[in-house]
Amino acid sequence: MLDEEWVVKANCRATDKDYFFEKYEEDQAVAVVVDNICLTCPVIIDCFNHGTTNGEWGVWGGVYLVDGEINAIKNAHKTPEIWKELLAAVGTDDEVY
Repeated sequence: MLDEEWVVKANCRATDKDYFFEKYEEDQAVAVVVDNICLTCPVIIDCFNHGTTNGEWGVWGGVYLVDGEINAIKNAHKTPEIWKELLAAVGTDDEVY
């Protein structure tokens, strides 16, 4: 369980966590909904930073990570426009699309 203060402010705090792991992996429609939840989240930067610095897997800050690294296959549904918006929101200018 994460005990960071930012977690209580996350848009996903009351959402079934499977949407950010197995269901995201299995269903592109779910993945798009999750991406939109993340894009409107007030703690998207904290979430992404936690995922990348702690070697997490699943969706962190709107980006599917495996061992803290962006996974191209799990994020393949994202358009270049969504990538630009997500990467700007998390504070990185990495181009992954």
